[in-house]
Amino acid sequence: MSNLKTKAFALFIAAALVSGGSAAHAAPLTQAQISAIISLLQSFGADAATISSVNSTLSGTSVVTPAAGGTCSFTGDLTIGAQSDDVKCLQNYLIGAGHFTFSGGATGYFGSVTKSAVSAWQTANGVSPAVGYFGSISRAKYSSVAGVTPTTPTTPTTPTTPTTPTTVVTGTGLAVVAGVQPNGSLAPDSATRIPFTVLKFTAGASDVTVDSLVVERTGLANDAVFSGIVLLDEKGIQLGVAKTLNSLHQTTLTEDFTVKAGETRIMTIGANRADTASYAGQIAYFNLVAVNTVGGVAVTGALPISGAGHTINESLSVGSVTMLRGATDPSSNQSKEVGLTGYTFSAVRITAGSAEKVYLESVRWYQSGSAAKGDLANVKIIADGKEYDPTVSSDGKYYTASFGNGTAGILIDKGFSKDISIKGDVIGGSARTIAFDIAKRTDIGMKGETYGYGLTPLQTNSCGGSTGTACFTNTEDPWYDSAIVTISAGTMTVSNSTSVASQNISINQANQVLGAVSVDVRGEPITVGAMDFNFSLGSEGSDADVNDLTSVSLYNENGAVVAGPVDGSATPDTTGASSIGGDGVVTFTDTVTFPTGVHIYTLKGKLGT
Repeated sequence: MSNLKTKAFALFIAAALVSGGSAAHAAPLTQAQISAIISLLQSFGADAATISSVNSTLSGTSVVTPAAGGTCSFTGDLTIGAQSDDVKCLQNYLIGAGHFTFSGGATGYFGSVTKSAVSAWQTANGVSPAVGYFGSISRAKYSSVAGVTPTTPTTPTTPTTPTTPTTVVTGTGLAVVAGVQPNGSLAPDSATRIPFTVLKFTAGASDVTVDSLVVERTGLANDAVFSGIVLLDEKGIQLGVAKTLNSLHQTTLTEDFTVKAGETRIMTIGANRADTASYAGQIAYFNLVAVNTVGGVAVTGALPISGAGHTINESLSVGSVTMLRGATDPSSNQSKEVGLTGYTFSAVRITAGSAEKVYLESVRWYQSGSAAKGDLANVKIIADGKEYDPTVSSDGKYYTASFGNGTAGILIDKGFSKDISIKGDVIGGSARTIAFDIAKRTDIGMKGETYGYGLTPLQTNSCGGSTGTACFTNTEDPWYDSAIVTISAGTMTVSNSTSVASQNISINQANQVLGAVSVDVRGEPITVGAMDFNFSLGSEGSDADVNDLTSVSLYNENGAVVAGPVDGSATPDTTGASSIGGDGVVTFTDTVTFPTGVHIYTLKGKLGT
């Protein structure tokens, strides 16, 4: 069909659809109707210019207008995993240009469909390379085609630096206002971290620590729709644990976070969907109804603050993952000494299903053993072969790592796997235990590439927990029950040392070498409260015994006195482990701590006539 015929045919369809009533009462076409017409034109082989023209005619916009209201003002690069109003504007523009044909319309999420559409647009407009990455070259081309003045792009960075406060706070208070809310969308079964309400917290002249937030579910929905309510930071990382709703449809999020003086933090109230079957079509909202601060700092702002309303969906098939024990996991309970370095405490393997590729965004390990935070050092979380420094919770129990660092995270292709593990050094804690579990299924942050929803792993259990073998349980708390490491007590071996040679002893001279011992301490430093050294005299006079030894001290390798000085006794120790007899004993009652490793200690003293 020629372009002229195609245009005429399209305009005929448009006229037929639009003229269903008088001009004064004609209802605008829905996006679904416009998309159906665009798809029909594509099936006839219409070119991009024709499709763009028809779309603008049907939607009542200019050819280059991406959405009602004007052209896009992009603030940065857009690529796989991005989710913003910029992405939605780009998608609307690509719909008008005939390249974006997703049945759900503009979603605001940059997935594989958007990538393909951008690539097609780049090819059509001579942008090279046409790889589907919407960067500075593409923005410049867009500006020239759309006839707009390009804005100066900002380099995409991880939003760790809070934005300039839009609310002026005087004194030492905290202002709470609504942020830019997400667009209303679907809340599918088992999706996690669905963003509902965006909040901006601005501190005054002093730092403010938020102690808790009270959140209430509203809207025409049932509480059973949600398995947990969560608080997300600027990176989308969950703070604290998910909380369930009470009989008042409320929950209290209790993880502290601090807002620095004069700065703003943007936090999001999110929700995890339960796996249900009878609530489709309900619409839920979450309101912030109360803010509690440490020290009772004054809070200003009009509460409640409400966010987006999402429609409960129970038919959309989002991505899935399966879980196994990781390759480096110790598998079974172990006993390890203090001083162990670089030991892998726990590891899991994540395999993406066939529905969509999966981004691994974060993980949170829970140290459920009795060891204290100070018993561990150099703790690292390893994902896809890279080490990450974890953020440790105030109670020293949760170890969290984010893998995004300004990007979507670690991509796991369909059917492929990635391992996550945690390792560290044991520097103390004799008789205590270390167990790095994953408490809940949502403590592994994952997101599908196509739809952009957080994913909940399946409850694929292999044991009931408490078996002595690391496994995924049939419950949560913990979900992954790791192998337990018991920190064994240190050991100490004392033996004669040949590093100090036999030699003559001068009479009535101080600091004469009397002998040496080797002390081998393993696991942890060991403290002793007393030491006995028995002496035998090879050749004796009529009045010769060990009490002729005076001012005896024990020296370390650096020549420092660690015990003594004391005098010898003519009565040998014949009790306990030191019952080796002899002619007498030198007893030290000093408390001495022997460090780990093998060290040489030398006895020196004065021998009388």
